[in-house]
Amino acid sequence: MLTTAAWRSAVPELPERMLTLVYRVAKQTGRSRRTSTALCRRVLDAAPELDRRCRDVAAGRRVRARVLAALRADLAPRIDRERLDAALHDAVLLDEVTLLPPRQRFALWSTAVDRLTTAELATRTGWTTPQIARLLRAGLRTVTSGAALPE
Repeated sequence: MLTTAAWRSAVPELPERMLTLVYRVAKQTGRSRRTSTALCRRVLDAAPELDRRCRDVAAGRRVRARVLAALRADLAPRIDRERLDAALHDAVLLDEVTLLPPRQRFALWSTAVDRLTTAELATRTGWTTPQIARLLRAGLRTVTSGAALPE
């Protein structure tokens, strides 16, 4: 499990986030490692707006929408729509989690993935149970509001 300090430095830049997103979708839709790598090259090479200096969340979401559209266009002829939509949605949700502030991200990941109770998380972090509840509520609200798929 990552420590709170490690989570602060764990936010990847936009190009790395988009690479992870494309690769995750490719693998989740049954592509091999080789075809997944080729898909990453095709989609990301066609996205010149991937700029490491992009710190604006809204701009990053616009870039993500263009990457998702390119992915959909590339994969739709070969994959049924339900499977592709599920893979895209999962990738967007995980990308939204990476955009959360470190404390929200840590609280959400610890409870949802590591399956810690709020009491266990409070013991490990020193946060109060109401603080954890607020962090979780805010994190979930942010993730679900920003996780819309472009059509």
